[in-house]
Amino acid sequence: MNKVVMIGLDGLSPDLVFKWANELPYLSTLMDQGIYGRIESTVPPLTPPTWTCVLSGKNPGQFGFWDFTYRRDFSYGEPQLVNSKVRDEATESLYHILPAHHKKVAVINVPLTYPPPEIPHGYCLSSFMTPSGKSRFAYPPELKEEITKLIGEYIIDVPKPGVNSRQMNEFQALKKIYQMDQQRFDLLKYFITNKNCDFIFVVIMGTDRIPHLFCRYSDEEHVRYTPHPTLKHVLKDHYKFCDKNIGEVMDLVDEETSLVALSGYSTQRLDGRINLNEWLIQEGYMQLSQRPKALTPLIKADIDWKKTRAWATGYTGQIYLNVQGREKEGIVDPDEYNALLNELSERICTITDQKDNRLETKVFKRKDIHTGKYAKSGPDLFIYFDNCRWNTSELIGYNSIYSYEVPKGQDDGSHRPYGFFLFTGPRVSKLGELSGATLLDIAP
Repeated sequence: MNKVVMIGLDGLSPDLVFKWANELPYLSTLMDQGIYGRIESTVPPLTPPTWTCVLSGKNPGQFGFWDFTYRRDFSYGEPQLVNSKVRDEATESLYHILPAHHKKVAVINVPLTYPPPEIPHGYCLSSFMTPSGKSRFAYPPELKEEITKLIGEYIIDVPKPGVNSRQMNEFQALKKIYQMDQQRFDLLKYFITNKNCDFIFVVIMGTDRIPHLFCRYSDEEHVRYTPHPTLKHVLKDHYKFCDKNIGEVMDLVDEETSLVALSGYSTQRLDGRINLNEWLIQEGYMQLSQRPKALTPLIKADIDWKKTRAWATGYTGQIYLNVQGREKEGIVDPDEYNALLNELSERICTITDQKDNRLETKVFKRKDIHTGKYAKSGPDLFIYFDNCRWNTSELIGYNSIYSYEVPKGQDDGSHRPYGFFLFTGPRVSKLGELSGATLLDIAP
């Protein structure tokens, strides 16, 4: 019987895999044995929607979130936090579909698996959005004791609760990343040899965490490039670490097992941020009743909604219109909806960097890219500033439309709107590099 082991490598860059192929022998071998290439991410390329697309084969309009937060009631801002219950109420995932066909499933550290789904005859160890190690992170519950005996305390994420990894000592954070990722690989190997599963899906997070923390040491074009004799190799060293573990996984599976490796997006340097709500205020699309004295989230700002036509939220740039009959204090006539979206799209594409250099900006209207039951509650406009090398901030209180820092601390990296995929196994032809794949292709 054909089995599948799927290894998610969050943020893995196909460009770096190709660049370092000679130093990644096991990934290179697998690429020679099957199909591989770049894979188109979802819009926007963020953790919650990308891995949900992988699990479900559905676009975000069919499950209703585009970030770590969401709205369903047309409230201002996105006040609710995404979790597994939100996803499972909206759409079926592979961990529902496969057990219904009598397949035994295990998911390890897959984003949005807290609270851990109760997988029939299967297993779940939740991911980094679990509040703490004291929380219920395992299904069935007795699995917690079993894996503790195997690996010690299960590392939920790099920092302790209430601390951001960007605020940690860099070398301590790096050490914790390796410990966490080694646990994930060790658990994968244990499940392969001891649990007789038909489908095992693990996600490794260090391939995302390291670029966000250390990109300035390895990319000489980084706005904060900092030469360092050791840290300049930190990302390549981690790719080699993952490759070594993938080689050990290859030794454990039989010829009837398919191996999949993929990322939902890739990482790149972060050049800066556009403070999108500040731009909307500056251009007259948003009005404040009173300007805040400190940086303030949109949801807490004193906004005059009766004079506001648009507001922004999200990590990459997501704009909502304040529409009559939809939002509580909507003022945009539905008949003017398309004209305002066109106007915003054109004007946003003229935004330059601080030195007046042109940014290669793309805009996407939600109605053109996302469909489904929940699409109507999503952002009306999505923006990729300079192919996502510029992110956005929704905070209000800056004295400029440009910034770099975030309240959580320094962030070196951003996301690219494509990831990496590799598929090999007994029913996979050796076709080499393929183009045109999207995240929606994985689940089917």
